[in-house]
Amino acid sequence: MDAVFSFCMNMAAWQWMSLGVAFFAFELMFPGIFMVWFGISGLLTSALVYLVGFSGASTVVIFLILSVAVSVFGHKYQNKKAKFYVENVGNMVMGKTITLHDPITNGHVRAKIGDGYWTLNGPDLPTGSKVKVVEVSGHSLVVESVK
Repeated sequence: MDAVFSFCMNMAAWQWMSLGVAFFAFELMFPGIFMVWFGISGLLTSALVYLVGFSGASTVVIFLILSVAVSVFGHKYQNKKAKFYVENVGNMVMGKTITLHDPITNGHVRAKIGDGYWTLNGPDLPTGSKVKVVEVSGHSLVVESVK
């Protein structure tokens, strides 16, 4: 255990870089965008060791601080993307005009929109009619005829 501790306290810039690359390799083997942040921290620590000349316990502390900071920043950046929820997809099609490939009979039809299937509720219309999405109601869309 003393050998590992001694090794960590005396890591050179190229060793920190190797550690960062190793974290990226782990991320490739086990995807989940978690090891990426440690890889970035390892590369930043390598740059600081090389440019500023940090050594000893300060490099380990710098790596730990950078790991936390980059992970928090990365988590916030990663979660800014819109999640794929039914509400989001429904809101994305709100106001869109759709051409019916099947007729609406008895007020309902199953239609493919994008890469998913939705139940369209609206007035009975023949195949080829154009409809506009006016409301999202649960897992179905309310449509009205477009002239």
